[in-house]
Amino acid sequence: MNVHDVSLVMRPGMPTWPGEEGPKITPLRRIAKGDSANVSVVTFSDHTGTHVDPPVHFIEGAGTVDELPVDALVGPCRVIGFERAGVPASTERILFKTRNSERWREPARPFDRDFVALDRTAARWCVDRGMKLVGIDYLSIEPQGPEKEGYPTHKTLLGAKIVIIEGLDLGEVRPGEYELACGAIKFEGGDGAPARVFLIER
Repeated sequence: MNVHDVSLVMRPGMPTWPGEEGPKITPLRRIAKGDSANVSVVTFSDHTGTHVDPPVHFIEGAGTVDELPVDALVGPCRVIGFERAGVPASTERILFKTRNSERWREPARPFDRDFVALDRTAARWCVDRGMKLVGIDYLSIEPQGPEKEGYPTHKTLLGAKIVIIEGLDLGEVRPGEYELACGAIKFEGGDGAPARVFLIER
């Protein structure tokens, strides 16, 4: 059994959505200063790094991150090379591996709006297929430019209660079948949450 960690390392200076600061890790207690333990205070946007979007992220009054169904976050998953051909009808969780993943090889590379994403047609295809979860390997699943007006990709997926994972690093993962385990932080009333995501290959 191989376990692939496809989440980004949370660190100061990592690429973030414009206007959102990266993680800040501030020492609170330190053994070196005579304290009994090392403790830090961490601050970051709830859409930093690898994270999940619940419906309330784009739909006011909709479900929050602590209400996400566990059966969407854990179970069989298919990683595809950004094509829908050959996806079995029974697929409920799908992760799109694109050229975006190569960006994570350069940790200091700043945010770039020229990334591969899903348009409204692809989002509707996921809804029509009865998906529970859809993931992408950059910080948004929504295309940038005129096509993002009204955020149709997010609203189509989240309106159908499909969990979105953004910020995956799929560079070392081959397309195929895996078991997905997505541990999203359970913020009460949260509109997003960083997550540790594992793909299990048996």
